[in-house]
Amino acid sequence: MEKIVLVGAGGHALSVIESIQSKEEYEIVGITDAGAVVGKKILGYEVIGKDPILKSVFNSGVMYAFVTVGSIGNTSLREKLLYMLKDIGFTLPAIIDPSSNIGSDVSVGEGVFIGRNTVVNAKSIIGDMAIINTGAIIEHSCCIDKFTHIGPGAVICGDVKISARTHVGANSTVIQGVNIGNDSIIGAGSIVIRDVPSKVVAFGNPFKVVRNNE
Repeated sequence: MEKIVLVGAGGHALSVIESIQSKEEYEIVGITDAGAVVGKKILGYEVIGKDPILKSVFNSGVMYAFVTVGSIGNTSLREKLLYMLKDIGFTLPAIIDPSSNIGSDVSVGEGVFIGRNTVVNAKSIIGDMAIINTGAIIEHSCCIDKFTHIGPGAVICGDVKISARTHVGANSTVIQGVNIGNDSIIGAGSIVIRDVPSKVVAFGNPFKVVRNNE
């Protein structure tokens, strides 16, 4: 197995660790975190230090890293960590839980997490650093852009485009053919029946734009 270091000791790390363990493709050498106590264990894996030690981890021969910091509405930390890791030289693989169902001709970018019991159907594109969380369904021919987070149980119908850094909340439904702009937040349980502009917060059934997300 290839060795991998995880960056971020919060809740998202729990889901990622379990998916890595299930697939047995990577050996986790430890977790770094800017605020966690060194020596703390997350599902049996130790916090080995703060982020500045990552260069020495890479120099020790660990070639793979994965960002285990989640995001709801603000992806700036995930973006910062991605660029830091790439500057060091790490490769960021996609972590795809073995319980997921990935269709034909699906494109999955670097640093993507596809969680338990998800479906990503044919001809869809999952951009770099996107999160497709537990039980979400991405139907055929969708485009989920970079750093976007699809929450647990959300259903994205066919031919939907969701632009960069947008969050679609848990158990939301986006009907076929809809376009959602970048940097927007769709609240949990929403029904999206028409296009959503960039940089807004929207929720409800049917959804309404309630404020800007600047």
